[in-house]
Amino acid sequence: MNLNKMRNETFAKPTLNDWQEKAKESLKGGSIDRLSTVTYEGIKLKPLYSREDLPSPIQHTLPGSSDFRRGYSSSGYLEEEWYISQRLSSTSAKEVKRQLLEELNKGQSAVSLNPDLYKLSEVEEIVEGLEEYPLCLMTENSLLDLYKTIGQQNWKGFIGKDPLASLMKASKGYDHDWLEAIVQAKKSSPQLKTILIQTTIYHELGANAVQELAIAIASAVSHIERLLSEDFSIEEIVDKVVFHFAIGAHFFTEISKLRAAKILWYKVLEAYGLNEENMNMTISAQTSPYTKTLYDPYVNLLRAGNEAFAAILGGINYLHVSPFDEPSEDSSLTANRIARNTQLILREEAHLNKVVDPAGGSYYIESMTNQIAERAWDLFLAIEDQGGMEVAIETAWIQEQITHVQKKRLSDIFTRKQSIIGTNKYANLDELPLKNAVTLGNRLSIPYEKLRYQVETMKANGVDTQVGLLCLGDLKKHKARMDFVTGFLAPGGIRSHIIPIIHTENLKEQIENNPFSHYVICGANDQYDDSLLTAAKIIMAEKQREFKLYLAGQPTVEEQKRWKEAGVTEFFHMKSDCYHILSTIVEDWEGEVK
Repeated sequence: MNLNKMRNETFAKPTLNDWQEKAKESLKGGSIDRLSTVTYEGIKLKPLYSREDLPSPIQHTLPGSSDFRRGYSSSGYLEEEWYISQRLSSTSAKEVKRQLLEELNKGQSAVSLNPDLYKLSEVEEIVEGLEEYPLCLMTENSLLDLYKTIGQQNWKGFIGKDPLASLMKASKGYDHDWLEAIVQAKKSSPQLKTILIQTTIYHELGANAVQELAIAIASAVSHIERLLSEDFSIEEIVDKVVFHFAIGAHFFTEISKLRAAKILWYKVLEAYGLNEENMNMTISAQTSPYTKTLYDPYVNLLRAGNEAFAAILGGINYLHVSPFDEPSEDSSLTANRIARNTQLILREEAHLNKVVDPAGGSYYIESMTNQIAERAWDLFLAIEDQGGMEVAIETAWIQEQITHVQKKRLSDIFTRKQSIIGTNKYANLDELPLKNAVTLGNRLSIPYEKLRYQVETMKANGVDTQVGLLCLGDLKKHKARMDFVTGFLAPGGIRSHIIPIIHTENLKEQIENNPFSHYVICGANDQYDDSLLTAAKIIMAEKQREFKLYLAGQPTVEEQKRWKEAGVTEFFHMKSDCYHILSTIVEDWEGEVK
């Protein structure tokens, strides 16, 4: 082939059918559906997305144009960067003031703290002289008292309380103080937002992205309707609204959630007759407390970085990144510094402030954005059919919807279908947890953490918290299942004690020489023969002390029946309920303590 002919050569354009055929080859004839997964939102994720998955109107949508999924400015963060609003949590007002001044000198760009930790006079002292920075304050106490204390200055940013989020916490909902604070702020603080939609409580109870958005929009409509009856115009209300979201672990879902939020807000405000120039949605966000762990806490650095990245790509205005030791009672200065610098790296080194909507046009993200928005809108209408958010909370309808998802999340971590690295998978038994926080907050990892804490307490009280692994034959025969069982036990803080079994006849002797209360037989399928079954049956029938016997692997239903008749309690395999099995072992040990 000469050079001129090479210049005229082209590559054939691959089609979806071409990919499907290649995929089937790799799957050795298996169905491509095996590559699909279903999210907690009920969305089926395909293994490949293409132009056909991108709705035609979206192909021509630009940043700064409706439906605003791509943001409200054609230049994105180039025009206005997001605010680094690290929320400081020292219980000492003097210390938090010192920290805040230091943080503002090192890259933080908003005044953010929990005002409920301090006296109102102390809050006033903390923020004094910092009027050039926007406020990011959320309270559970009186919004009016907080506003009277600090709101008379010409502040930017937001201070707020969501009465509906308070109602979810079994506190009172709407009150006079909430309304009066908003009325006063309308007159005296034109740049300060005071109408907060706070969704983190729903997120931390286990809500999925669709539920979070539907609840956010329903809460906003509830606030709007209440204020419209108090002689506010819709333009005045919308100008004061700020949404606060927690950003979870599922990267693409969270990006799509934030983009879908803008679509929904657009639809709501369109229904109220607003012009597009008044449709801006102000979004405050924080990385999720729900995803953080006490054990292997440095993994929280990666989780927070992933969540912060998703938040920025989704187009937030304010962002707090969790310190890696957030589940403890008091975050260290080092953890706070790393959390702040996570945002600075994303801005200054990853240059996320230099690219306008980098997620825009992604077939996958656009498809997911649409599906989340559509499902959230349907759920929002269902909430309205219940009588609105206030009624839906008071009748526990909202709580029931979230509970269904939370149960699914727990089931997935119990069976390890969903991984929590360092907690239910790849647990490091030599590592100590963060202090003083075993049951603090609503976090997905808490069940395993409590279990591990129980085991550590029993071990300290003299209980032998080891399980004997009866490893059959040569290493190459039993290693795979030995390693699996070792990793299976570790999330409960349980150590494995390896017991070599050279011959089946050696089984009884080794159990007598290694007196544990629980044993797991580990070997290859061809070793699980009739002679082993018979040996297990004899051992369990003639045992002189109480112990339980388990088998590593997943025999057929008929084989499992035979093994159970022989005395085997349970089977350790990929689909086992890890948490349930570990819990029963721990319960047995608790019986020993009593």
